[in-house]
Amino acid sequence: MIEQKSRTAFNLDTILLSDFAKIPYRSKVVLDVGTGAGPVMLYLSQKTKAKIIGIEIQEDRFLQAKHNITLNHLESQCEVIHQDIKTLEMKDVDCIVTNPPFFKVNETSNVNDSIDDTIARHEVSLSLEALIESSYRLLKYAGYLVMIHRPDRFAEIVSVLNRYHFEIKRVRFVHPYVNDKANHVLIEAVKKGSPGMLVEPPLILYVEKHIPTRELVEIYGGRSYAVKSAL
Repeated sequence: MIEQKSRTAFNLDTILLSDFAKIPYRSKVVLDVGTGAGPVMLYLSQKTKAKIIGIEIQEDRFLQAKHNITLNHLESQCEVIHQDIKTLEMKDVDCIVTNPPFFKVNETSNVNDSIDDTIARHEVSLSLEALIESSYRLLKYAGYLVMIHRPDRFAEIVSVLNRYHFEIKRVRFVHPYVNDKANHVLIEAVKKGSPGMLVEPPLILYVEKHIPTRELVEIYGGRSYAVKSAL
């Protein structure tokens, strides 16, 4: 159960990211950067027994996430921190999962009227490079960074990941319809990982308007979530 106030705190991006993320079996600490109302934490709690920590810079969203943890009785596994990732001090994080701000800020940026939504969608408080630099600092050797982002920034993402010694291991492009260009990309990278990237088959979301593909139906149905007692 997820309660939220902001329209951007929980959406299809969240569901796709949560489905794509594979939490290594021996993980002890998973960090959800920009947790919003906390939906990724709640989804991942069904995949892993690891401690899941959300970090959120905006107070309203931090309070929403804290409430949702309590609402779902996950206080023993999940917690949320009201802080900027750039100042976070933590060691040996096994996996970072994030749905970061997609858009750069410049003179022509079409930012939202709401400062809350602007921070969530535009790189006002967290740039791509700051995210990846912070992830490198916080992750242990061979730790995982999993994100959803925009395909038009894929080349830049690859460049910044390489600069901070991440090796991309999995990539999947997301298309609204089979003949449409991709509008999202899912990326899994490993800190100081060995070379070798798997480009997964494209994820097509809809057969036609309002009619989801079978795979999207399966994703909505929680196909990737294992019962924790079976782990």
